Amino acid sequence: MTTDRVHLPEFSRLTWSAVDPAARPTFNPAGVAELVRMLPPAADVPPPGTDWRLVGFWYDRMTEALVEHLGDWVVGWSFTFAMEDYQDRGVVPVWRARRPAVTTPQETLTCIADAVVAWHDLLVEFATDDEGRFTAAGPPAADGTGEPPAWRVVRGAGQVTLYTLPRDLRLPHPSQLSWADTDLRDRALDPNMVLAVVSDLIAAAELPSPRADWRLRDLWLENVSAGLIERYGRWAVGWRWSLGEGDLDGGPVGSWCCFRHSVTTPEATATAISAALVEWRGWLDDVAERFNRFLPLPADDLDGWERAVAHLVTAVGDSTHYESGWYRCCVTVLGWFLDAAGIESTRRAELLEHAVAGRFNSWVEPPRAVVTSVAEDLARQVTVDRA
Repeated sequence: MTTDRVHLPEFSRLTWSAVDPAARPTFNPAGVAELVRMLPPAADVPPPGTDWRLVGFWYDRMTEALVEHLGDWVVGWSFTFAMEDYQDRGVVPVWRARRPAVTTPQETLTCIADAVVAWHDLLVEFATDDEGRFTAAGPPAADGTGEPPAWRVVRGAGQVTLYTLPRDLRLPHPSQLSWADTDLRDRALDPNMVLAVVSDLIAAAELPSPRADWRLRDLWLENVSAGLIERYGRWAVGWRWSLGEGDLDGGPVGSWCCFRHSVTTPEATATAISAALVEWRGWLDDVAERFNRFLPLPADDLDGWERAVAHLVTAVGDSTHYESGWYRCCVTVLGWFLDAAGIESTRRAELLEHAVAGRFNSWVEPPRAVVTSVAEDLARQVTVDRA
């Protein structure tokens, strides 16, 4: 096993031959706790409060070790099952991925062992369905596959698999920044000093390999962003808002794509990140200059508002190349413009929803008539609201 990535069987592709408890007659539930404690990752139980990505990666390492010792079937240890009346689908099989919270090493490892035994017991029940909990909802007869009727029920058509992935991110997406965060006209940036700052950040934390688990790569990038924010301010988080389907999707930054394509040696990576930060700052300065062309706008200047909105939509489209998710950047800039113009925060989202929602698409430059319509709608709402 490697220490920076894992390879696990896909739970959704488990066959009955892979999970059939009859294939492991020597399985001893009483020995699972000892087995779990002797696995190599058991020595590295994360302490409470560890970043969710590291916790998830550690659980995958534990699962990989369990699979190596017990077989593919054990990959299902973190799933629970029930027949439920789910939403509008009626009573269907519902699988839920649930890993225990990390507490003390002893408690955490005990929870894993208990879950492995519970999963084995559930497979035994699927094989026999002694209580008839499942076959009543399934096909009435065998279908020639050799699978127990209960297994065909719980893995059959209509099943739902639910994954809960914590997203406790420390940093905002650039679209969540306020205009106060990004209006940098009084805050100078020396491009010649950026490379030294970024190089120090990279030297302070080991650079993951390009093939490392995505969670390790994502956390490393977030730590770089956190360092840049500490040095320069919240606006710096946008250095990763790359063109198209890059790290954050649909931004204006061309100097950076994503870890997979932009990270190489520490030196080259520092150069790429520095260029991205400087480019992002230049784009923000350009946005501010465009705002200055139109603001302040009188409350009743309908034509002025229409020209400003149409100009900004086109400018954002040009800078993002109208690629994947470009409209999110467009809505962000329009929101900043409304903010800079003095429109109350409680009204901005409603105005943008009314004027923009559903009007733009990824990879498509909107027809001029659509841009004009959006500008007219937003201008009309703003001038009516402020008149």
